[in-house]
Amino acid sequence: MPQQKEITPLKVSDVAQTLMFKIIWQRMPNKSFISGLWLRAYVNTPLFNNCFLRVLPMENFKYFKYYMGNVILVTPGERGLWMQGTEEDRIEYALDLESSGKTTADWDAVKKLESELQALYKKNFPITKGYFINYQYPIAEQQAIIGRLNKEFWEGFGK
Repeated sequence: MPQQKEITPLKVSDVAQTLMFKIIWQRMPNKSFISGLWLRAYVNTPLFNNCFLRVLPMENFKYFKYYMGNVILVTPGERGLWMQGTEEDRIEYALDLESSGKTTADWDAVKKLESELQALYKKNFPITKGYFINYQYPIAEQQAIIGRLNKEFWEGFGK
């Protein structure tokens, strides 16, 4: 009798992230935000989830985990360069793309978006609320704020 493979149940957060990524993939051009390179080659591969980059990392901006405006499409290599590369690595990548004649990498666009997102985060999730310092937002309040922000993001997308 063949041995059955044990299936590990997915966490709700994994399912929510997958749904969020699918919505982003369907609604945004399937090109890198940084270089404009097409990302279709990564569909149905183990690298597909690496095409989604949270500009503001979850470790420092936990309430933006499900904010779709914080996620951009990039190549897996660009994602690695943004998260772990140096400025010199990014410049070298841009020069390599330019010399190939295909395109270039616009890291300044990501830096600008990062700055805008930090301001949006600070505005919507201030660390002080009333008399409370280091206020922790309850899940219902987080969902309401993120729901509103996602609605505003998609209404303004492409304008």
